[in-house]
Amino acid sequence: MARWPFPRKKTPTPTPQMTGSDASSLEKSTQAAAVHTFSSEQVAALLASTQLGAGTTGSFSPLPRIEPMVAFGPGMPLLPTAFDPVNPETGRTPPRFSEYPVSVNLPGITDRLVPWKVLRDSAEVGLPRRCIEIRKSHVVSLEWAIVISKDAIAQAQAANPSAPRAEIEADLRRSLGSEIARCTAFWSRPDPGQDEEWPEWISKLLEEQLVLDAIAIYPRRTRGGGLYALEIVDGSTIKVLRDHRGGKPLPPNPAYQQLLWGFPRGEYTADTDDDQNILNPYDDDTLIYKRRNVRSFTPYGFSAVEQCLTDLDVWLQRRNWIRSEYTDGTVPTGFLKMSSDAVGWTPAQVREYETAINDMWSGQHADRHRMRMLPPGIDLATNSDVAERYKPEYDLFLIRLLSSHFGVTLPELNFSEPGGLGSTGYHEGQADVQERSSTMPDYRWLQKLITSISHRHLHMAPQLEFKILGLEDEDDAAADAVAQERVQWGRTTLNEDRDLRGLPRYPFPEADMPMLMTQRGVVFLEGAARLAPSGETVGPVQAPPATDEDGDGIIDRFEDPDALAGDEDDGARDQAVKTELAAYRRWARRNPRPSRPFTFNTVTKADAPALQGAPVVFAAGGGPDPKAGSPAVWPGWGRDTATAAAWAPRITQALAGALDWNALAAAWITHIHLAKADDWDLAQASAWLTGQGIDLNPVITDLVLGLRTEGWAIGSTAATAAVAGESTATFNWTPGDEAAATHTLTATNRHDLAAHQEQAVSQAREIATNRLRRLAQALAEAKNTGLTASQLADELRAAIADAPWARMLALTELLHGQSAATTSTYQGAGVSSVQWTCEDEPCTACLDNEDAGSLQLGQAFPSGVTAPPQHPSCRCSLLPA
Repeated sequence: MARWPFPRKKTPTPTPQMTGSDASSLEKSTQAAAVHTFSSEQVAALLASTQLGAGTTGSFSPLPRIEPMVAFGPGMPLLPTAFDPVNPETGRTPPRFSEYPVSVNLPGITDRLVPWKVLRDSAEVGLPRRCIEIRKSHVVSLEWAIVISKDAIAQAQAANPSAPRAEIEADLRRSLGSEIARCTAFWSRPDPGQDEEWPEWISKLLEEQLVLDAIAIYPRRTRGGGLYALEIVDGSTIKVLRDHRGGKPLPPNPAYQQLLWGFPRGEYTADTDDDQNILNPYDDDTLIYKRRNVRSFTPYGFSAVEQCLTDLDVWLQRRNWIRSEYTDGTVPTGFLKMSSDAVGWTPAQVREYETAINDMWSGQHADRHRMRMLPPGIDLATNSDVAERYKPEYDLFLIRLLSSHFGVTLPELNFSEPGGLGSTGYHEGQADVQERSSTMPDYRWLQKLITSISHRHLHMAPQLEFKILGLEDEDDAAADAVAQERVQWGRTTLNEDRDLRGLPRYPFPEADMPMLMTQRGVVFLEGAARLAPSGETVGPVQAPPATDEDGDGIIDRFEDPDALAGDEDDGARDQAVKTELAAYRRWARRNPRPSRPFTFNTVTKADAPALQGAPVVFAAGGGPDPKAGSPAVWPGWGRDTATAAAWAPRITQALAGALDWNALAAAWITHIHLAKADDWDLAQASAWLTGQGIDLNPVITDLVLGLRTEGWAIGSTAATAAVAGESTATFNWTPGDEAAATHTLTATNRHDLAAHQEQAVSQAREIATNRLRRLAQALAEAKNTGLTASQLADELRAAIADAPWARMLALTELLHGQSAATTSTYQGAGVSSVQWTCEDEPCTACLDNEDAGSLQLGQAFPSGVTAPPQHPSCRCSLLPA
C-alpha cells in the first residue's frame, strides 16, 4: 500500500487544501493501493497531495517541562521546531535518522567523503587487489546447496512429536524435492542473460562488497512475472534517496536512482514495503541494495578498500620513494659543503653549479656509478639515518596493516613471518583469528543474503535456506579426523555430524545417541551406568558373531539372531561374565597343569568365589598382579592396532582423492534426468560406472600391498619372539612406515614376501570390485533422495572412504601379512605344532579353533582355515604349541 508518514488509518483524510477532484482521486489511489494497482494519474494525485501538505507540519505538542528551575541549574530545554510532519496521535515528530545535507536527493549533492572513483582506482593497486582476489577465492571455491532449515525441521517435529526426526526430515525432503531442484537450478546460473554461473556471479558481488560496499542487484523478470535473472549493477552509479526522516523511502516512493553522466536515468523502489512484501505493480522497478557495514549517519557502506585508504597512501608513498631511487638517481641524500677556498662564489654561481651537478646525475643509470671530480673547496656530507628508511621490517609492517583490513594473513600473500617469538605458531593462530573475524561472518552474511533474496524474489519455500557447504573441509582428511574425534568421544552424534555437512540423517535411533568408540567396540552413553557396578570398566555389549558374505566390510547377517534377545534382567555385564567363564572352562580342560595363570578381564572375585584358589588373575576386581611375561600371549598384540590406527586415515585420504566426486555426481544426476527409467537398480548403476571407466583397483592394490608388507614385518618380528618364549617383541620402526619395516626383513623374508604379494594382488582386485559395487549402490539409492550434486558427491565419498571400513581393511590386511610371515618364520625355526590364540572378544568360530588345541603347522582348524584371519577385523594368531 502507499506509505504515509503515520499510517494510523488505512484511508487518509483529505486535507483542506485538496480540491474535491483531488480528494476523490486520492481516495481512489488509496483503494487501488490496497489491491496493488496504481495508475499514472493516481500517483500524480498522491504526489500533489503530499506537496500541498508539505508546508504544514501541524501543531507541535512539546513534552511537559515540570523540572523545577533552580539556581545554577541545567536550564529549560528549548522547544523543538516542528518542521517535520507531526504524528496526530502524539502531537510530536519522530526523530530523524541523521542530520543529512539539505536537498541531498538532488544530483551533485552527497555526504560521501570518498568518491567512488577513488575506491575503484585504489582497488586496482597491487596489494589491495591481491587481498581482494584471495577473499573472493575463499567463497568461490566452496560448494553450496539448498537445504531444509533446522527451524523447519523443529517446527515439523513440534507438530508431530511422536515421529522420529529422521522420518520427518525424509518427508520434508520428499515433499520439497522439486522445489530444491528448482532453486538449485536457478542459483547454479543466477544471471543467464550475462551467461554468469554461480562462481562468476558471486565473484562480481564480492567485488562490489569489498571495493564499494554497495551491492546493487536488479531482479530482471520474464513477461509472466517470474524471476529471470539477478543482474549485478555497478553500485557507484546508484544514488540512495532518503525520506524526510533520512531513512529509506518505502514503495511506491522511489528509493534509488541511477545517475549516468550526472543525471538520473532511472529510478527504482526498495525491494520490500512495511510488511516485507514486494508490491506487484513495481516488480519491474525494484532494486536490491545491500551493505555489509551499516551505519546510522549515512546510507552508504564502509568497504574494506575505503577503510585501508590511509594505510594504502603511506604504502604507496613509500613505494614511490623507493621507485624514485631507481629513476632519479642513487646519490644519497646530503649536502655539498663549501670550504673557505670557494668563498668567492656568488649565489648565482652556487645555484648554477647545483643545477648542473643534479642534472648530470639524474636519470643516467651508468653515469651515476662513476667517479666525479668536485671543484676545490667542496666536500660531500651525507645524512647518517638514510639506512633506517630501507629496513624491510617496516615494509612488512605496512603489508600487515593493509592485509588486516581485508582479513587476509601474511602466509596467504606468500609472505613468511620473520623468525622470533611465536614464528611458527603465529601462522596457525592467525588462521583461527581470521576464521572468527572475517571468514565465518562473511559466510553467514552471504547465506542470509541469498536466502532472503530467494524467499522474496524467487518465492522459495520458507522451509528452505541457502547454505554454504564445506566450511571446515579445506583439508578433507583433517576435517574427517576432527569429526571422527567428536563422534568417537560422544561430543556429537552421527546425525549431528551429518547436519553439519548438509547430509540427510540416518533413520536408525542409534544415530541420535552419543557414544564412545573404543578399541573393543561401541559403548552408548545412555544407560551405560547400568552395564557395570560403580568403579568398574564399562565394556561394549557382546554381540553375536557376524559374517561378511561379500567381503566389502559390511555385515550382511548374524549367525545367531536369537543371541540378541537375552535375559534383560541379567544385563550386558552378566552376559560378558558368562562368556569369560566359558572361555576359562575351555582353557582349564585344555591345560590341566597350566604353566601360567588365566587372566580375567571382566570376572571379579565376587563373580567366581569358587576360583579363589585356582591359578587365575582377577584383573577387573583386584587380586594379585600377573607377573610380567607369564601370560602366553601373542607378542604382536597392540602393535597391530597401533599400525591399523596409523593406516586408517591414509586409506580414507587415498580413496577420497581417488576420483573427482563432484564431476561424478554431476554426471550421474544428468544421466538419470535424461534417461527414461524410473527405477535404478544396482546392475544399472554398475554398468554406468563401468562405462565411465571408473577403476579403484590401482588405489586399493597399493594400499593392500603396503599393509601386507608391514603386516609381514610385524608377524616375522612377533613370531621370532614367540619361538624364543617371549611375550613381548621390539619393533624398530614407526607404525605406518612400511619402508622402514621392510628394512628389518632378511633376504629369505623378502623372497617369501614377494611370493605372498603376488597372491595379494588378486585379493586386492576383489576388494576393489566390492568397493565399486558399494559405490554403485550409493548411486542407485540417490535417485529419489533429491540430493544436489555437492551432497551426492559427499555421499559417494563417504560410501567409499568411511572410517570404520578403513580400520577394518587395515586390521584384516595386516593380519593376512602377519599370519603368512608367522607361518614362514615357524617353518624356518622348525616349529611343527601350533595352537590358535584368540583375541579379547573372539567369535564362536575362533573359540572352536582355540579349543582344538595343538595341531600340525598347516593343518586346517575346525573352521576350515589353516591360520588367521577367520573373519574381517580378526586379531587371532598362532603360537608354538
